[in-house]
Order: sequence, then structure tokens, then C-alpha cells
Amino acid sequence: MRAVILEKFGGLEHLVDATLPMPKVGADDVLIRVKAVGFNPTDYQLRQSGHPNLTPPVVLGRDVAGKVEACGGNVRDLKPGDAVFANLVPRWLGGYSEFVAAPSCYVAPKPASLSFAEAASVPVAAMTALCALRRARPDARKSLQVAGGAGGVGSWAIGFAKAFGTTRIVTTAGSDASRGYIGDVLGIGEVRIIDYRGRNRAELAAAAIAANGGLFEIALDCVGGAMTHLCCDVVDFEGDVVSVVNGPKDQSHGIAEADEDQLFDRSATFHFEMISAIAYGAPPERQAIYRERLRDIAGFVERGEVRLPKVTTVGPLSAATVREAHRRLESGHTIGKLVATVD
Repeated sequence: MRAVILEKFGGLEHLVDATLPMPKVGADDVLIRVKAVGFNPTDYQLRQSGHPNLTPPVVLGRDVAGKVEACGGNVRDLKPGDAVFANLVPRWLGGYSEFVAAPSCYVAPKPASLSFAEAASVPVAAMTALCALRRARPDARKSLQVAGGAGGVGSWAIGFAKAFGTTRIVTTAGSDASRGYIGDVLGIGEVRIIDYRGRNRAELAAAAIAANGGLFEIALDCVGGAMTHLCCDVVDFEGDVVSVVNGPKDQSHGIAEADEDQLFDRSATFHFEMISAIAYGAPPERQAIYRERLRDIAGFVERGEVRLPKVTTVGPLSAATVREAHRRLESGHTIGKLVATVD
């Protein structure tokens, strides 16, 4: 089968086209004929830095959509011919290929209203956003600050927050294109889009608080760095900060960089959300949560409660298109989600 492999960790030049044997299908696995693959920041981060569970050559790619080709003997909820989408956690990966075999607990029926390219854009970003928001128990009474609203996770977070009844949403943007997308596609009013360009830490926090008319019950960090500071600076007393990137800094980084004191002084809670944590370390019986989350997401989509973020197809799957997707993600200014088709 055709695939794009990472020969060794490091630069883009190590992503190359290859022909590989068909994957083996275990008793609990499904074999998926991939129709489209999605790209995530974790893809280039794994390419650059590696991971203890991965030994090159390796096929990257966590988001896929396609059709079930075959099922292992223990699989009962899927059958050949089913249209599916999947979140292939880092111990499995394999999305940059014509076929992938994965435990059925990471696979669920594709939302019927979505194309394969659209469905391939969904799993990782939507699951991250949904799990992160649920930690903070959003509802109509709470306001939400989203750091990085134009990206994949941020786009989904804004959509899910609206589905939960949250209407007071403020988000950041760092380009005119991002501002336009957040306003036109995600439906956030101009006064609630905070341009972070040229603002220091105090100025950025003041602008966000002014746009909301006060501190935020929930602050979601999808970016890290200065945006982690922002979320810790604007969270309300007994509020919730949720990060999908990194934790808060303490005074060992210098008082000007510290976040923990701010959180402590407001009796606020900081949550970490890494959706692959259960796959890495939890008992096998807990793995089914991934299938349940994918089905939850499909329900939101099928009921029309969330709008799909912008999906950009970079082209048919090849080393060249994968490198291009990684370049765009590394820029830090990707709007929505990137996908490649698989013929």
C-alpha cells in the first residue's frame, strides 16, 4: 500500500513516499480503507521531537475517515463497508496511508452529513475541545475566553460552547484573516475578538476583560505561552482555566511570568486536558471512552448543534502535501483544519 513515512525525527525532508505491507488486523481491530486524513499540531511536534513509543520509520497521522475493509473476530459494532472516522492515538497512528488497522474502540460511524474530507478534520480537534470544555461545566450563565479561536480546537470549542448555551464568548486573533473567519464563520462579534498584536501581558488581559465586562468563569488555552498567561489573568474567582497545551508557570520563571499566584489568589482551578492520556496509561477497559466521545461529537454534528470549522484540502496524500500541511501548521496561523484526500 502507498504511505508517507517519517524516516527519522527532525526536518520536513524526512517525510517521504513509500510502499508498505498491508497492516495486520488483530482480533479487536478494524482495517480502514482511508479516504481522507486530517492534520494536527501533534503531527509536526512528533516529527520534530519524537516520542518514546515511536521508533522510525513510522507513519504519522491521527485523524482519518474512510470505509471499513475488514474486522477482527471480536468486533461486533462495525462491519465491512461502514463509513467511519477515527482518532488514532499516538501509540497507533498510521493515518498517512491507504489503509490503517486500529482498535475498534478508537473508531465510530462517520456523521452521515459529512464528506470523508470533512469527517477527517473532526476527531482530534473536536474531541479535545469537547473534553476540555466539559471539565469547566459550561452553561448559559458562564462567560468563556478562548485563546486561539481561529484554530481547529478553538473553532470547535466556540461551537460546542454555543451548543451548551454559552453566549458571552471572547476570543483572540493575530491576523486580519483570523478576525474575519472568527466573525464570519464562527459568529463572534467584532468587539469580542481581541487582537493580541502589539499588546503586552497587562494590556491584553485588560482588553479581554473589557470586552466581556468582567472576569471570565471559563478560560480555555489552545495556544500556550502568552495565551496561558492571558487565561490565568482573566479567570474569575472560583473560575476554571483549561489548557490543552501546557501548565501555568510558577515564580521560578520570574514574578513577571508567574501564573500560579494569580490562580491561587482567585481560588481558581487549572485543568489539564490531554485526550491521549487514557490510551497511554489507563486500563484497557477504559479505552471505549474514545468511541463514546466520537459518537457524542457525531451527535452534535447530526443534530446541527455545531458548525464545522473551515476545512482546507491541501491535495491528494503524498510526501509533498504532508510537508505542505506541516509547514502551514508550524506557522501557527492555520485557520480551521487541514486535510488530504486518499485516492
